[in-house]
Amino acid sequence: MTPGTITKPHHDTRPAQIERVADFLEQHPHSTAKEIDAACDVGSVTKVISDMRGLGYDIGRAWRWRDVSCAGDGRSRMVRTYALIYRPNTQPDLFTPL
Repeated sequence: MTPGTITKPHHDTRPAQIERVADFLEQHPHSTAKEIDAACDVGSVTKVISDMRGLGYDIGRAWRWRDVSCAGDGRSRMVRTYALIYRPNTQPDLFTPL
């Protein structure tokens, strides 16, 4: 297992995928979709990030210069990166007695 890799359960659900991606982005801000997919193995990173935004997570997106090897040379180019800004607030159920 590579460093920063988060283990995947046998029965993978979208909420579990979202938690893995959020945990990874919390530890590794400004990661590319390829880096997120390699570490979290969610299938479609863009779908998970889209679902996260709909569930109250705030995901920052930016273009950053990175050294990326393209066709054997080590040039730098702009890549899309993602960062977790915040998770949704979890509020207690008001109708459940303490």
